[in-house]
Amino acid sequence: MKKYELTIKEATGSCNTELFKKMAKKGDISASKISDFVGKVVRITGYAKAHIETDEKEFDITYYATDDGYFSTGSEYFNESLLDYLGDADVEAFKILKVKTKKGFTYKASPIIKSDNNEE
Repeated sequence: MKKYELTIKEATGSCNTELFKKMAKKGDISASKISDFVGKVVRITGYAKAHIETDEKEFDITYYATDDGYFSTGSEYFNESLLDYLGDADVEAFKILKVKTKKGFTYKASPIIKSDNNEE
């Protein structure tokens, strides 16, 4: 039997539930790659930082929950750009961007500010 061990290091929002943690430990989270979300506007409802160990490798990954399912990335830059604004009352959603860096590409969460439609 192949080795698959997942340890959740931090979880918030809709990823901080017993069901999510159970699914993650069993490998039952069907998360898309962040590259599939580039250009999309998403409402992020939670995230979970995890450490995964298999027969072949060990790595850290973060799962993000949205209204349209989960995506994952190991990008710390993405996580930092998200945490700067996640939970801010004026942020409605985030647009997922691909950003060129010296080493290639990474991803960023760009906040979408709520519009006030109640102006008179």
